[in-house]
Amino acid sequence: HSACLLGIAPLEAAYSIEAGSWESHLVIGHAFKGFKVIPGNFLRATFTQPLPLLKMPSAGCGNCRARKVRCDQRLPKCNRCVKLGVKCQGYGLRLSWPRPNDRRRAIVGPNPKAARSKGMLSDHRWINTESRDMKLHDQMSTLDHILGFTADMMHEAFPESLSSGYSEKQEGLLLLLKSPSVGAIAQLSSSDASSVQYFIERASYSISGFGQDAQRVPEIVTRMALSDVTLSSAAVLKSIIALASFHRDNTANSITRPKAAALRALSESTQGLIGITESACHIAAGIILCTLEIQQNATKTSHWLWYCCGAAKIIKASALDEMQMDRDLKALVGWVHYINTIAKFGLRHWKPDFTLEADSAASIDFDTFHPAVCSGGPPILSGIPHEILYLLSETFNTVTVSSDPKHDTEEYRTCLQILDWKLRNISDHHTSKVNEFDGQPAFNMAVELHRLSTLIYLRRASAGILKLDQSFNDWIEQAFELLAHLPTCQWPLPLLIFGLEAQEDQKRAITLDLMDRTMEDGTYRNIATVKKILELAWVQEDLSVDHLDYVHKLGVILSSTYRSVPAFI
Repeated sequence: HSACLLGIAPLEAAYSIEAGSWESHLVIGHAFKGFKVIPGNFLRATFTQPLPLLKMPSAGCGNCRARKVRCDQRLPKCNRCVKLGVKCQGYGLRLSWPRPNDRRRAIVGPNPKAARSKGMLSDHRWINTESRDMKLHDQMSTLDHILGFTADMMHEAFPESLSSGYSEKQEGLLLLLKSPSVGAIAQLSSSDASSVQYFIERASYSISGFGQDAQRVPEIVTRMALSDVTLSSAAVLKSIIALASFHRDNTANSITRPKAAALRALSESTQGLIGITESACHIAAGIILCTLEIQQNATKTSHWLWYCCGAAKIIKASALDEMQMDRDLKALVGWVHYINTIAKFGLRHWKPDFTLEADSAASIDFDTFHPAVCSGGPPILSGIPHEILYLLSETFNTVTVSSDPKHDTEEYRTCLQILDWKLRNISDHHTSKVNEFDGQPAFNMAVELHRLSTLIYLRRASAGILKLDQSFNDWIEQAFELLAHLPTCQWPLPLLIFGLEAQEDQKRAITLDLMDRTMEDGTYRNIATVKKILELAWVQEDLSVDHLDYVHKLGVILSSTYRSVPAFI
């Protein structure tokens, strides 16, 4: 009977009651309207007229359904809506959203298998472990000495003749920069003008720095390049063109020609006495050429150290750090302070003669020579970023390996505790200065990233003298919370230090996501080095049963991976 009402098939149904149970007899035939009762031991209903298919009653217009009242379904509007003076919602299909507490309507079925598998693959990151990693692990476990750093490696070995042409200390406020010269711009060829424009719009952002005015360095060097037509300004201009060509074309000829022209202009401009403006131009050219060398050849040669050390020597020779500087010159000197400080990290942990047997034939193209880095005192600069850099530099100069005789002395322990205290309280001592930059969230985040990374590195490198307490764990959690909210990260060294603390998959995923976003941007080309080192470090950490010595682990990984001093700039 129910089948007939639903219109599934015409049939004749008979039901009998026997022993308290229903027994169904289906007889194929036509369904008729009406029925008659046949006496007997069962009840038979016989339909005599065809039964039309029934339709589900309409629930009415949208307003009546919402109010749960009967609707007269008049067209074009129901009478209830007309009487109430409301707009009739009609009788068609309406979309609705479940209420937050409506569990029944919020239930959804499982995703299709293809969608589920696709999502699972996108959530996983694969880091391969190869035979080279196993050999590196064996060598790391069997070395009887720790690859570290000794202070006597940082010696002064820069040619004395360099400082002979620079003027002595000059008093008074330095008004360094001039507006772009019409003559300098007019002499640009169409290709050079296009390269300068590309540098301004794109390549200049690859000059990473850390400081209050670090973001102004690209603007400053651009104005210096176009300020006049002297040899010093020409050196800055050709350096800009070389860096722009690397980012835009990346062909040997397009990079080599302007780079050689910049070096030639620098050499010719040193004939005779060099003033303050010329010295500043030499520093600016060194900044750009150092950036180019790092991005182009940092994994093959250590020549980038020549540029950062040369810029530091120029500052000392011309006494720029002792005079009253304007804001632009402070930004240039601050960049040199930053790069020379970060360079100490690679020199501290990298050893030139460390090779794996399997890599001996493959590394003949690498340049194991590296120039000495200046060990002279850094320029005197104020501000929280430079305070952190001073403490980081002092950390590199102070922390030593556990095999050093002074490691167990009370004087050494006290020195580390003082450094740790200064880093933990640097924001408290400079509260007024921090509040001054509350409107610059990017500046505040950069300061905190470098402060936390220096604290974490100091605690790890102290080899147990400074405890890894709850504060240490809180710093790590705070660091990864910052990394998760960064769109990109242009500072490789903090990223490396934080990544080494990523023991859980979630923290490693945060680090990899940030590095991928940074590399996809295309501006910062110095993150690939960090990614490779972190992947190697994670593999070694997972292979190791016992805890690896922090300094030893860094030394083995950096020294076995690169035949040149790694640049985390």
